[in-house]
Amino acid sequence: MQGLFEFIFEEPSERQLRQEIHKTILFNNLTSKELRLVSQKVSVRTFTKGQHVFFEGDAGSALYLILKGSIHIVWHSEGKIIPVTKLSQGMFFGELALVEDLPRSASAVVLEDATLAFLFRHDVEKLVHYHPKVGNKLLWNLSKVLARRLRAMNDRARRP
Repeated sequence: MQGLFEFIFEEPSERQLRQEIHKTILFNNLTSKELRLVSQKVSVRTFTKGQHVFFEGDAGSALYLILKGSIHIVWHSEGKIIPVTKLSQGMFFGELALVEDLPRSASAVVLEDATLAFLFRHDVEKLVHYHPKVGNKLLWNLSKVLARRLRAMNDRARRP
């Protein structure tokens, strides 16, 4: 089966990229034309096992979508590494950087070689300005994800 995840030395085609980003909750309600607009703003980069995508405290400027591989989100506290979550293909992280200009709240470490698509805040701002329908869909989807994650954290905090 040939597909996006079979490539080793090649970047995915724009069509393959559109197919993969369309599978995520952030982009699953976009039309083909809207996906084309978004995919033109997305960059792709590969990372190797053990490499940091970013460090806690770094300036945040992009959201990352995992096309291949897995990522470990961790906090550093008093010289210890505290695991937060493990993310895999089809998931995304760093979304807070799209809505706030604050340092990263955690580090992202590659668990297995990964290919990541990333979307910068300034590109989202351009989408909102020049293509408000697309920008609004993206921000609405992001709001739903953030609300779900907050609700899950609240539920965990209530458990003894």
